[in-house]
Parts: sequence; structure tokens; C-alpha cells
Amino acid sequence: MISDDLRKRIAALNKGGLRRNPAAAEEEASAESPQRKRDPKPIVRYRHPAREKEVASPKALPEDLAGLQTPVPRSDARLHLPLEAVAQGVEVRGDAGRFLLIDRPVQALFPSSGKAFDQRYAHTISSLEAPVPHDTRGTLQPLAGAGPEGVLYVDIETTGLTANTPLFLVGALVFEAGELRLRQLLARDYSEEAALLTHFCQMLAQAEVVVSFNGKTYDLPYIRDRSFFFGVPFHFGQVHIDMLHEGRRRWKDRLPNCKLQTLERVICRRMRTGDIPGADIPDAYHRFVRTGNAVEMRDILHHNALDLVTMAEALVFILEGRDL
Repeated sequence: MISDDLRKRIAALNKGGLRRNPAAAEEEASAESPQRKRDPKPIVRYRHPAREKEVASPKALPEDLAGLQTPVPRSDARLHLPLEAVAQGVEVRGDAGRFLLIDRPVQALFPSSGKAFDQRYAHTISSLEAPVPHDTRGTLQPLAGAGPEGVLYVDIETTGLTANTPLFLVGALVFEAGELRLRQLLARDYSEEAALLTHFCQMLAQAEVVVSFNGKTYDLPYIRDRSFFFGVPFHFGQVHIDMLHEGRRRWKDRLPNCKLQTLERVICRRMRTGDIPGADIPDAYHRFVRTGNAVEMRDILHHNALDLVTMAEALVFILEGRDL
């Protein structure tokens, strides 16, 4: 015969929940062995390979690149940084408006080797005499008369692939007062593009030789067309050395491609960390203008700076007569 207590417990179970008898629970706990309390059996959870991937811990960066690493993932939507937290620059004002000028030495990016590269660069360019060796096509001959101070490296960041969309960053690398300096002209919103272009065209007019990477096809025509759009005077008659063409002439049969970051890995022995892909840059800039969050602008400035330095390193590599 079923007791009243058992009947009540069965009824509770049918309703979907069965309370444990406190006295019974206490008795079970006291009966559990001390070893079991100290060393519970671990719970093993199955990880589906198609849904979850193991991510290896990143290796420590070389000292030269430690300052270039992006410390927080761009995907972290909780991080919000103002522009002044990621770029120390000065506002330049003129008749065409205003923009932000970021001026810093290359040594700030490469603390342990930047000074040595400044000296190596100055010695290599200054000691050139015509005819420049290792230059079968004569494209590098103008460097012999320009000297380090006469060379201007150019790299731009835009919001599209054609000049009917705004340009927002012009990066320039110059040699001045015995050191290489990065000058990045940044439009903080679309209204500052004309002022940026006006200032850069004045810098361009002072150069004897311009060095770019695919700049004959992209960078300089883009600057020209945007300058015409705003009515900014653009005069370009300088010698133009395109490092993409130089790389292809020398190494197209020995490298999978002659992209700038491929040359960077092979010549500079450097792998980028915390970089932003070029295809992501337009959307990142639009987000910055819309939200004021400069997290991704930090990555764009980093990307642009490394492009410029890599061009200079590749040029010195060629002028020194070195090969892959």
C-alpha cells in the first residue's frame, strides 16, 4: 500500500518538479567521500570543428614593431577613442580651410633601428654618382643629383578606387635635418579635403624626385583629379620613380607577386601585425566620420606609415646592389 508521503512525491513529479528531501540530501552529502569533494570529475564539452576554431597565441613582436601593434581588436565595439588619443598632430589652417598634420620621425616607429636606417639612407642617396649602378634602364639616375632632401615619397588613402570619391589621407616621407620624417595630412571629415590637397601640392612643388608604389597609375592621378575638382593648382613635372615597376622588372619571375607587402616580407624581413586590409579602409573612414571613434583611424595611419617606410627600404636595397 502506498503511503501518503510517497503519493504526494509522485504527484509532485508528475507536475514537473520533484523536491529533494532535505534530510536525504544531507545524508547523501555526508556519505560522499572526501576525495570526491576535492577532485570532482571534469566536465568534457565537445567542440564542433566547423563551429569553433582554436586560435594560437600570437608570438611576441620584435622590438622594432612592438609600438606598431594594434593592442585592441577593431571588432571591440566597446572601445571608443577620440582622434587626439591616437594621432598627435597640429591643425593647419589656410584659405582653403583646415586639416590635421601629423609629423613624426621614423625613429618613433622603429626605436632600435630607426636612427641606423636614417644614416644608411642618407649615405646611400648622398653617395650616388651618375651613372647609378644596378640601374640598367636608367630610371634611378635622377637620384644622383637630388640628394636625400630632394626626394618625396607619397602614399594616399581614399574612399574609393576612382577620383569621383573623396581622398582623406596623403602620407609623405621626407628627409630633413638629418632624419627621415613621416608627414601625414589627414582630412578629419569630408570638408577638409581641399585644404589637405592645397598643402600637399605646395610640398610636391618643392620635390625633385617623387617615389611611390603604383603611383603612376593610381596615387598621383588621383591627387591631380581631386585637385582639379576643388580648383587647387596642381603642377607635376618631377621625375617619378614607381617602385611597383622597379620590383616587377627585377623580381617578377622569382616572387608570387610584387605587391608592396610581399616586398616588405622578402626585403625588410618584416611581417605586419595589427594592420588593416586596404579594402576595409574606405568603410573604416566613413565610420570614423559618422561616429568620431578613431580606433580604426589608428590602424589606417599605421598602414600608411609602413607603406612609406617600406618604399624607402626597398629603394635603398636596390641602390646598394643587393638582391633577393
